[in-house]
Amino acid sequence: MVSTTLSVQIINLRILANSPHSPAFVQGDNAMQTKLIVTAAALLGLAAPAHAELFSIGADFTIAFENSPISETDTTVKFLPGTTQLVDGGNLNLTISVANGGGGKEWVVLNYQTAVTGTPLSTGGQNWSVNPFLPAAVAVNFTGDYYQWQGADGLNIPQTGRIFGQTLMTSPVPGVTGSGEGTLGFVAPFGGPGLLPGLLGFADPFQIVLNGLPAAEVEGFTSAFEFSAQSPVPEASTWAMMLAGFAGLGLMGWHGSRKAAALRA
Repeated sequence: MVSTTLSVQIINLRILANSPHSPAFVQGDNAMQTKLIVTAAALLGLAAPAHAELFSIGADFTIAFENSPISETDTTVKFLPGTTQLVDGGNLNLTISVANGGGGKEWVVLNYQTAVTGTPLSTGGQNWSVNPFLPAAVAVNFTGDYYQWQGADGLNIPQTGRIFGQTLMTSPVPGVTGSGEGTLGFVAPFGGPGLLPGLLGFADPFQIVLNGLPAAEVEGFTSAFEFSAQSPVPEASTWAMMLAGFAGLGLMGWHGSRKAAALRA
């Protein structure tokens, strides 16, 4: 959308510069046209990162599992939002999604569900953990986390107690319904670009999870992590306004120079 918006601005500038009503056209002066197009093109190039993802789409990353539901294993997966992939030795379906958190923030949502209905995510006597190392495209701040659990139907199981010692809450993640626990409102530089440190969710033993849920069988887990860029990039609308401002200043400068020339004559 950024490219489309700024391309339209460039087209409009071309039309203005070549219009019979344009001072540049009347005077046969192409300098103004060139200046405006170069300015627009420069801004178009600079604006490209404005809609760049915080994470590298299609990149490989690792998730370390312990008894979720099988014994310890590391799985290499691709960061492909909207695509379901088999992980943990084929025992879990992983679906990744990305949601706009507003204010330049972005949620990465990892939804795990056992591949065979009726298979528990883990059992009470086992230690359990899921630890993803996400592939950041830029340096990011960690700004929030949220967790919830699912039953055999994939629907949220509301918590009755704190499993990870965080605040019980309704999901703050756009597109994720239900309730769980999490922490919001902090800013912690977290690394990138490249693979980030692990974002470990663990329960030793898994009985802690079962004690916090009104269900004996848990077959899914959702972890959501909110991030922002350490060096925020202006929004597309900001670039568009800057472009229009540069164009306006250029025209004002042209009129000013013409007026000064007329006075000297």
